[in-house]
Amino acid sequence: MKSARLSYLAHIVTFAMLFQSAAFAVQPSRAGKNGKEDCLLELGQAAPVLDIKSGGEISVKDNRVTEIPWSSRSFESNGKVQLVQYVSANLGAVRQNKPFNDALKKRRYSSEQLETTIIVHMADTMSLVKGLVVDKMAKNKVKHETIHFVIDKNAVGLQRWGMKNKSYAVIILDANGKVLFAKDGPLSAREVESTIQLIEQQII
Repeated sequence: MKSARLSYLAHIVTFAMLFQSAAFAVQPSRAGKNGKEDCLLELGQAAPVLDIKSGGEISVKDNRVTEIPWSSRSFESNGKVQLVQYVSANLGAVRQNKPFNDALKKRRYSSEQLETTIIVHMADTMSLVKGLVVDKMAKNKVKHETIHFVIDKNAVGLQRWGMKNKSYAVIILDANGKVLFAKDGPLSAREVESTIQLIEQQII
């Protein structure tokens, strides 16, 4: 029982670290060239529409947390370079792209330069953890209002975008919502560097 409890707590702590790393990658607003791997997103094309009705975007107002139905159609009219992270609420998955998030954190991009959407799916998440995941995302939404935190309870992205379970995808979209880079799984050191360069080329 004690071992199970420690494993459960380790899951929560590690998942919390994901949001600390990802959320600080983009700072509050101030006054085709790469490949894809293991997903259905086509370079130079808009991603297949992802409509999330079970879950949705986290909103916090007057200490009340709500989940608003969300659609990836918003990417097409966004007008900004966008970073989309589609990640499983799973202990192993959340560790996969920490080097990429650490590199982003050092760049301190503003939300006017790079808009971030973090989509967390729960296809392989323990039922006892799900409420804590939503609570953690809500707390980060309060701290980082310009970041979009989305819950995909039914993991529709696994089917619509061809993502893998227990994985962490990084997607870069141009200002028109077209895919510039997409990889489902850990980025290599070279890919971290080239993806950062891609972002910087787009925001200039």
